[in-house]
Amino acid sequence: MRYFINSKDGSLYPDEKCEDREPFFTIMSAVEFRECKEHLPYCKELLHCLGSIRYCKAEMFKNCIIGTLRLPQKSEQRSPKLSFGFYLTEQSLLFVEDVGDLRLWVEKQMSTLQELRYPAQLLLQFMERMIEDDVLYLSHMETETEKMEENICNGDSKNFFALLTKYRQKLSELNAYYEQLTNIGEMFQSFACSSFVQDAQDWDKYTHRAERLQNHVQLLRENMLQLRELYQSKQDARQNKIMGILTIVTTFFLPLTLITGWYGMNFAYMPELKWRYGYLSVIIVALIIATGEIIYFKKKKFF
Repeated sequence: MRYFINSKDGSLYPDEKCEDREPFFTIMSAVEFRECKEHLPYCKELLHCLGSIRYCKAEMFKNCIIGTLRLPQKSEQRSPKLSFGFYLTEQSLLFVEDVGDLRLWVEKQMSTLQELRYPAQLLLQFMERMIEDDVLYLSHMETETEKMEENICNGDSKNFFALLTKYRQKLSELNAYYEQLTNIGEMFQSFACSSFVQDAQDWDKYTHRAERLQNHVQLLRENMLQLRELYQSKQDARQNKIMGILTIVTTFFLPLTLITGWYGMNFAYMPELKWRYGYLSVIIVALIIATGEIIYFKKKKFF
């Protein structure tokens, strides 16, 4: 798909028939990109990166800037999980992707792209669209962590570790994602006065925005660590309570066990064995001991 710039308002419009001039923006497959290698220096470097896109990066060469962009999945927003490469020159921007999701995503963003002057500005606007709703997504995750904290305080810790693992993995992925975007923004800032980048101020704003999102993610990761400590402290308190109950029960029955063991020896000359009221006396003694222990435990607030 080839797009050309409208000189009146700086917007883009598709035109597959125009062959007499170079398009401002192009979306192509890896096969199509490989066919253009004679006209695109450092084509092999980008093709090598397209084999396995695992992170966002950008590299500066003599006549171009190449890189890869990978958007993490945000299921709550139902956003696509995109992975594609880009090839930036002074005159044009190329996106390279084989799956087809990129075309749909670009078409949704096309109406918001205005006042374009150079290809690097178009790349910046696309990268801004990649993180425009991320504050809401992170706020949603923060709300979920607050619910987890409330559940722990209320004693409902069902599926806690499953949720904790899920959010920790997602936050780790997002932290790396924003760090990589920050590095790309800083790289473009360093070439601010070059032929590729004419305005460093917009890239500076983007870099700071990515840094703020990364700081938000790090705060959420710290909250997750605190949630785990809170959960562990609740579990420890629960175990201590159980051990305290078992200790009270053991202490309660210890004197009674002593009495039953003492009179269970059945020696021949134990006078209580043949006494008429021996059995009743042992029962009364056991009740007195049990009542005394209950009064003592309540006085000491053991239960």
